[in-house]
Amino acid sequence: MKKQTMLVICLISFLLAGSSFYAATQYIDALATERLFAPVVKVAAGKEISPFEPITEDDVVLVQEEIDEILPDAARDINDVVGKRSTQTIYQGEQLLTNKLTDSQLLPEKGEARYEFPLLSIQPLTELRKGDHVKIWVKYKSLAELQDYPEPVQFKKTNDTAEFLFESQLVSVRDSNGSEIYTLKPSLLPSPDQMDAVFNGAREKPQSNHEKKYHDYRVQPTALPAFLGFNLTDREYVILNEAMSYGMLQVGHIMVSKEQAS
Repeated sequence: MKKQTMLVICLISFLLAGSSFYAATQYIDALATERLFAPVVKVAAGKEISPFEPITEDDVVLVQEEIDEILPDAARDINDVVGKRSTQTIYQGEQLLTNKLTDSQLLPEKGEARYEFPLLSIQPLTELRKGDHVKIWVKYKSLAELQDYPEPVQFKKTNDTAEFLFESQLVSVRDSNGSEIYTLKPSLLPSPDQMDAVFNGAREKPQSNHEKKYHDYRVQPTALPAFLGFNLTDREYVILNEAMSYGMLQVGHIMVSKEQAS
C-alpha cells in the first residue's frame, strides 16, 4: 500500500514538474518572440500588387518577422495598407513600405484637366510607368520640312534639333482596347502590324479586371499601348498641341519628383 502511495505521489510530482517546465518554456518562448519578433505586412503567397491598383485584404497578410529583418517604414497593420495603392510592383513575400504607398488616384489638381494623346504623336525615351514624373520635349522635323512654318507662338524655338517644353506626370497609359497599362517600354521603330493594332485594336481577347490584376503589360498584354494621359493646365495643353505640328513629342522619366526637387 505504501509503495502504491509513493508511486502515485511520484507520478503526481512528475506531472507537476513537467507541467511547470512546459509552462516555463512557453513563457520564455513567448517573451523571446515578443522581444525578437514583430508583426509586419507582406504580400500574400500567390499574390502580386500592380502599380496604382487598389490593395485588398486578399493581397496581404500579417506575419511575425524578426525585428532585425523588418525594413524601415514597413507597414505593421493591414488596415494601414488596404485601399491604398503602390507606386511600383510588389511581389509575394515582400514587405509593404508605407513611403511607397499612396492614396492619390492621380486626379487633376486645381487648374488642371486630364488630357490623353495618341502614341503616334509621342516617342517614349525611357521605360514609363503610370505615376512617373516625366520631361516632355519636342523633336523637330527636318529644316526642309519646317522652312515654311512660322515661329511657334506658345513656346520659343532655340535650336534646330529639340526643345524642352515642361515637366509633367504620366497619369494614364491606355491600350487600343481602352484598358489601362501600367508599364510602357520605348519602341522607336514600330512594325506595320503594331501600327495596324493601334488603329484597329488588337485581335487578342481582352483580359478581365481580375486577370489584369496579376499580369503587367510586359508579361501578358491585352493590346498595344495607344494613348498617354497627363494632367495639364490649359497653357500646357495648348503648348503640346502646337508642338505636335512642329515635330514628335518625346517623353522621358525623371528620377526626382517635383515635390522632392522643391
